[in-house]
Amino acid sequence: QFNTPEERLSVFPQHLWNNNWESQDGKLLVLDVGCNAGNFTQLFHTFISKHSGRDVFILGIDIDPTLIQRATESNAFPEKITYATLDFMTDTGYLDDFLLFHKRKSFDVVLGLSITMWIHLNHGDDGLKTFLMRLSSLTDILVTEPQPWKCYQTAVRRMSKVKKKFPHFRDLTWRSGVDGDINNYLETQCQLRKIFESTETKWKRKILCYRK
Repeated sequence: QFNTPEERLSVFPQHLWNNNWESQDGKLLVLDVGCNAGNFTQLFHTFISKHSGRDVFILGIDIDPTLIQRATESNAFPEKITYATLDFMTDTGYLDDFLLFHKRKSFDVVLGLSITMWIHLNHGDDGLKTFLMRLSSLTDILVTEPQPWKCYQTAVRRMSKVKKKFPHFRDLTWRSGVDGDINNYLETQCQLRKIFESTETKWKRKILCYRK
């Protein structure tokens, strides 16, 4: 069972998006990393357009081309939402092109929802730190939804049933308190400050918002 887009959005703050933005062009640029099939991306476009009063453009990226195809086919806002298949850990060229098109050097908002665990399992502690640093460097506001350690254990068990292993799993040092480790890293190493923390959902996760 997965968190539905509507349930996830219900714990998002409404007051953050009408703040003073650094950009003065009337646009609001959003990057959704790990956008899946785009269901939340579209819902968030409507939400943030309403609460920011800005012309919102979203770039949704995912490593899975099948999911990106589904997102593209169901895109209700093709002039406002763009989807692309890419690995954020190795390829940022498309991001640069998107920003260049909009005459920007960074995004206003970056979403990294329920993706930290997968980065951590596939790239290890150092890979997750690189991921968080890169996310932070690209945006004014960062929104995260870290998976707790219990989710890691479930994922590893599930993948072992289909003979897939995560080679970094045994070497991870961020473990039982991984969500706190992520928060500490964002605040101390990425120089962000937490400006919002949601209540815990029934999926035992929180939406966390940070700003430079």
